[in-house]
Amino acid sequence: MAGLSAGADDFMVKPISVVELEARVHALLRRAYPAQHDVEVQFGPYHFFPQARTLQVNGEPVELKHREYELALFLFQNLGRLLSREHLREAVWGRGPEEPSRSLDTHISRLRTKLSLRPSNGFLLSAVYGLGYRLETVEVASLSAFGPDGDNPEGEAQA
Repeated sequence: MAGLSAGADDFMVKPISVVELEARVHALLRRAYPAQHDVEVQFGPYHFFPQARTLQVNGEPVELKHREYELALFLFQNLGRLLSREHLREAVWGRGPEEPSRSLDTHISRLRTKLSLRPSNGFLLSAVYGLGYRLETVEVASLSAFGPDGDNPEGEAQA
């Protein structure tokens, strides 16, 4: 009780349930950052509806699983930033570093396909070898370096 008197928002009694802890942290984050949790956000043709946990691309709904939606929203909210694999796992799955897993790579691949994250749509989701992933906007002028599917025909990395 002394912690609450000293200014703490909440406390938990041991043993701590991980599920309850996550729920309480998410509730605190919603109160601290309501704009990130309740307001619709749009990035070009990608329109996120956090209340319903749905996404529309060019006005068409895209069916995403829970983790796919969370990962897509997190990537768009961090547009242009290099996100390490560990940071993505922690932010989306709520877990820190663990043994090597292809789960993140599988989710990234599915998002590329489902959301058509290609330069022709104005966005490129790229892997940075040994570091993580970056979602970037692509300028229309630089599209000539890419093929019709958004692939770089020369196989060169684009800055």
